[in-house]
Amino acid sequence: MQDFRSDAVAHALRVYPKESCGLVVNGKYFPCRNACDDPTEGFAIDPRDYLAAYQSGTITAVVHSHPEGQPASELDLKACQQSKLVWHIYQVPQQQWLTIEA
Repeated sequence: MQDFRSDAVAHALRVYPKESCGLVVNGKYFPCRNACDDPTEGFAIDPRDYLAAYQSGTITAVVHSHPEGQPASELDLKACQQSKLVWHIYQVPQQQWLTIEA
């Protein structure tokens, strides 16, 4: 298991049934607050957390959970392309990872 994944899984389980979100910074998971209006339906990384992550190192990926296990959404795919970062999605019920790339 990649270094960041165990921390990301723990975060996803801690905030379930909400979506967790975070960033991979210098190979480590950087947990972020979900600033989405309805965090059970989506995620938005809190801008203060994004800034803190950016200032602490190199961001190489976005990580979030899908509490109900659904596949990557159209919004996930578009946002991944726009961010030009790798996206990792943890499907909680299946205990599986999806990875999408721009």
